Amino acid sequence: MPSRLLVVSDDLFFAARVQASGTRLGLQVDQVTPANIEGLAGAEDVVVLQVTLHSERQLALLQRLRSRKPAPVVVAVAGHLETELRRKAKALGASLASHSGLDRALARAAGISDGGGRSPSRP
Repeated sequence: MPSRLLVVSDDLFFAARVQASGTRLGLQVDQVTPANIEGLAGAEDVVVLQVTLHSERQLALLQRLRSRKPAPVVVAVAGHLETELRRKAKALGASLASHSGLDRALARAAGISDGGGRSPSRP
């Protein structure tokens, strides 16, 4: 289980949604800025990025985080129809989530049972 869930988002509604999801999963959730995430995120953390807003900046941050050794797990959240953005995030090493499937994606990324009776391994 990760030590914490770090949320990088300029959208307060999205951050509140991730906070609620993390709380339901029993995780510590901290909202951080893009400027201080790199100094905070460790291999035991799950970082959540809403790549829809400021997509180029978020993709660059994703690339920097995933290039760290060891790298944190990064969950990139984008809409179902944002196929090109989702493809880019996946190519950079992110786990993907849609807004509607956020709880399940966070559970998987954190290595918590997804409700099906199994505990998936972290990506």
